[in-house]
Amino acid sequence: MHLHAIVSCSSFCSPMPALNTHAIRFPIHLTCATRRPFASMSHPGASPLWESMWSKGLGKGEAFDVGSASGTLLGYLSRTPKLDLAQGAAALVPGCGRAYDALALASHGYSRVVALDLSSTAVNAAKEELKTAADTEAAARVEVCCGDFFSYQGQFDLIWDCTFLCALEPSVRAEWAKQQKSLLKPGGLLLTCIFPIVDKEGGPPFAMSVPLVRDLVEAEGFECAELKEQLPEEEMHRPGGLATGPKTAFAAWKKPS
Repeated sequence: MHLHAIVSCSSFCSPMPALNTHAIRFPIHLTCATRRPFASMSHPGASPLWESMWSKGLGKGEAFDVGSASGTLLGYLSRTPKLDLAQGAAALVPGCGRAYDALALASHGYSRVVALDLSSTAVNAAKEELKTAADTEAAARVEVCCGDFFSYQGQFDLIWDCTFLCALEPSVRAEWAKQQKSLLKPGGLLLTCIFPIVDKEGGPPFAMSVPLVRDLVEAEGFECAELKEQLPEEEMHRPGGLATGPKTAFAAWKKPS
């Protein structure tokens, strides 16, 4: 059996020197198949400001960059058996940034991980990051792509949505859920890092909540396979080197077989 998985990670936007992050519109993340220039993206979730932020010099651990794999993902992986490469499992990470989480999935036994991002500069940063990975075999199984999540085509066993949803305009949330369903194989899992859980208006990042995400995915027939609303500190999503920050929840949603 040949399995596929997809991972996504647009992160929390905290202030970064010399960059007006409050004006940034987080983009939708693109796929390898798209191969279109960033400037040509017209989807409501996309913005050239995202590429601008990367191109101005986004360092590791700055602003929305975690600097390593998300503690939320690592917590999930610690609770699940490592996969056998012979299974051929694949994963997708939309809004992958430097592909820290994509590498973590590959190290857990996914034989193919697609790390997808809208920003060409982010894609280049991900490729450079993978060159420094200690686990060279896992890094070789990560496919870094520049493309549009909403037009991406494929079938995957797992998708990791790490704050990708909070970066999108509310008007495309229903489409986000439909596309997640389209990209997953029957019985596949959509893992969601629900962040930031805060009381605020506007964005991005937009405030998230478990009920908001639940309503979106259940409308597409997903069933809740795991929900953790009270995470230990080490499993909180902490971008930009933050010691503390908004609350995080984790949920795994299963597409019906």
